Amino acid sequence: MILLFVFIVIASIGTAVLDTTEDRYLLENYVEDSVNTQQILLISDSISEALIKVLNKDDKSVDYIGEFWSKNIPLALENVKVEVQIVDQERFLNPNRVITGEKIDKKFFGILERLFDTVQINNQILYNIIDWIDADSFSNGGKEDYRLYPAKNSYIDTVEEFLLIDGVDSKVFNGKIINGRFFPGLKSVLSPYSNGKVNINTASKWVLMALDEEIDSSLASKIISYRKEKPFKNVDELVLIDGFSSDILYRIRLYIDVKSENFLADVGITFGGRKYKLVILLNRKNKTKVVWKKIQ
Repeated sequence: MILLFVFIVIASIGTAVLDTTEDRYLLENYVEDSVNTQQILLISDSISEALIKVLNKDDKSVDYIGEFWSKNIPLALENVKVEVQIVDQERFLNPNRVITGEKIDKKFFGILERLFDTVQINNQILYNIIDWIDADSFSNGGKEDYRLYPAKNSYIDTVEEFLLIDGVDSKVFNGKIINGRFFPGLKSVLSPYSNGKVNINTASKWVLMALDEEIDSSLASKIISYRKEKPFKNVDELVLIDGFSSDILYRIRLYIDVKSENFLADVGITFGGRKYKLVILLNRKNKTKVVWKKIQ
């Protein structure tokens, strides 16, 4: 009986020690996380300021792939490793432009329709996007009634918001392979962060082909080959490309540009043995500014 009592006392002490050790471990981790978070916030401020300086220094009249901002930028700082990748948003089409006031922009709808056909995405999803955006609760051929939440009936704010729209699964969002060929998803061709004009110096083949029915795969490839050697300084230079007529330029002029205004920076930070992801949206319409930033 006495022996049993001793065992119980020892077990109780052991449990108390264990609880104390676990509490200390949790507390230490919490403090460490808090310190790291504060450090990351300071680092993010410094990175934001650096990116603003980079974009302010860049020539704002033209933007093209090959400029400093468009390259992966690795930085080795004391106790911190940083990798920066900046993507201009005017290389994408802005789906919000399909609704002007309370009406569908039929010309831009045609552009999106060609895009969806080119990247092998069901056009029904395009109608679902329109009914997600338009202000009313009446269907324009897309889905309005969702079981868990209503259609937004307002402009799309983030790329991730596409995933809330009916029909948008991981393949539609990220891309898919069909018969050994890759077709990009919505996140690679659409962006709500764009100012609405496509930068012909940075746009993908898929986006270029969507601009006009006469821009086929061959002509889009010629545009990309031309800009690699000599970036377009103005949209009129498109007619210098064999097969690109003044009629095509006339039809798409309102939808294109040679410069970009919005830039999304994807920043990977390794600090304190841990990895963090920082995303920063910058706007350079006048003086470069941070629109928002978030740590993931």
